[in-house]
Amino acid sequence: MKRKSVIGHACWAAVTAGAFAAGLVLDRNGGNQASAVKVPRAKSSRSAGGEISGNSGSRSVGLSGSLQLSGGQSLGGVIRAGAGALSQPEIAALAKEAFRSGNPLVRRSAFDQLLGSLTAENAQDMLVHLKENRVGGEQWRDFHYLWGTLDGKAAVDHSLNSEERDLSYTMSGWASNYPDAAINYINNLSEEDRGSFRHLQEAMVSGMADNDTARATDYVLQLANQGDDRANHLFGVVTREVVSNVGIDEAAQWSQSLPDGDLKGAALDTVAHRFTNSDPEAAAQWVEQFAGQAYADRAIEEVGDEWAERDPASAVNWLETIQEGRGQSMGLHSAFGEWAQRDPVAAGERITSMERSPQRDAAISGFARRISYDDPGAAIEWANSIADEGSRSRALTHAGQQLFRRDRAAAEAWVGSSGLSPEAQQAVRNPPSRRR
Repeated sequence: MKRKSVIGHACWAAVTAGAFAAGLVLDRNGGNQASAVKVPRAKSSRSAGGEISGNSGSRSVGLSGSLQLSGGQSLGGVIRAGAGALSQPEIAALAKEAFRSGNPLVRRSAFDQLLGSLTAENAQDMLVHLKENRVGGEQWRDFHYLWGTLDGKAAVDHSLNSEERDLSYTMSGWASNYPDAAINYINNLSEEDRGSFRHLQEAMVSGMADNDTARATDYVLQLANQGDDRANHLFGVVTREVVSNVGIDEAAQWSQSLPDGDLKGAALDTVAHRFTNSDPEAAAQWVEQFAGQAYADRAIEEVGDEWAERDPASAVNWLETIQEGRGQSMGLHSAFGEWAQRDPVAAGERITSMERSPQRDAAISGFARRISYDDPGAAIEWANSIADEGSRSRALTHAGQQLFRRDRAAAEAWVGSSGLSPEAQQAVRNPPSRRR
């Protein structure tokens, strides 16, 4: 079986939001001629696992009527009130409006009507029209996500055997509605489909997080407790969904409620990035409660780094007040690196005013690293003023590597009297691939 690639998806709520927007605009323009377009929830008879039960055909709720655009054009006239499930000719007519109409409002409303009338029984018929019209992007995503919520097993089975990029969407939709059935499905894949396990698992976790953050969180934490090496990556998927789908306050509460450890630290880091971009002072106040906790070191650094991109002096002032530890040192290193890029003179003056301390060493390390790309000689001078021997050696080695790239002869002349160990001197002469 060909291994399908997984790409991102968005929540099905975006579809109804688009339909609401279309209805609102059209209702304002149409006055009393017609009511706003409404997209009903598609219905299907099914078991708790998301599969069709019995022989009773699923039916969608008919729309309440067509809507008139200015100029007399009908919008949504294909579906009649109380008409039940669409026939194949009705699907074809609606697809023509959705994908070929010259009016973007007609296209949007018609596609929303297609989705509003989607059932497990007519999904394959609708899919034919999507393929014939080379539909892609959000429409392709939303169709398959909704199909997954309605008839998950059939939708995912189809995706496993198709050549299109649809697997992540159908599985995410299924898991958003029927997480237990989706978990059971991937745990019992045939040998032929085992190559798709990781892709399906990631899409499944993303779908669960769309609708039930607690369920997705518990699933990944259980994997972590079992020693699964995918747990860190999958928890990143959950965290990104949480940060994207809820407000920053709720995301912050969720992340701090997690059990202490690496996964909590990764979640705090992701939340800290978004929080700082929106309100750095509030983010700093929130994250400093974790100062001194090893799992939160990266989150502390993230706030300091992101804040320093806007206001390095304020970021440094805050970092100097929090509990001493690795998080504070990492934050000062990053903040002074950002400050050196914006205003190396002001950053250097601030360092000069600091007392000899681990905090000053961290500040010089970040400062010297940044200026080494433009002036490795100056960076070497600064690095030599670091008190801690290990930090000084690392800073000198990095600055020496930048000097070696610029002027090999000058680097050879310096390194012998640099005071660096033979191993560090060898590292200077063999700088890694360029990166910052």
